[in-house]
Amino acid sequence: DASDLVNACKASAERLGVESIDLYQIHWPDILQPFKAFGLERKKDEVYWDGIAQCYDQGLIQNVGVSNYGPEILARAHAALKARGVPIVSNQINFSLLCRKQNNQ
Repeated sequence: DASDLVNACKASAERLGVESIDLYQIHWPDILQPFKAFGLERKKDEVYWDGIAQCYDQGLIQNVGVSNYGPEILARAHAALKARGVPIVSNQINFSLLCRKQNNQ
């Protein structure tokens, strides 16, 4: 649940020796749902976003970022976090010399 993310954030800050983390980045959305076809879907993104908002509200993190989020999931994350007063300040995408796929969205 969201408290797991809050506890992980607190542990990270402690290991770093800081009271507040400058940028807390979620690296992968919960897009792999192999049992969805069987009615066993468990969406963790909303839980992550709730935990992020709690960390932000508690001052554990100063900025929120995401990575590998496509346009649709980014819009959902932005809306969910914006409703809680938490801005997304970065979206790290996979684009390099080895991966040059263009996304027109």
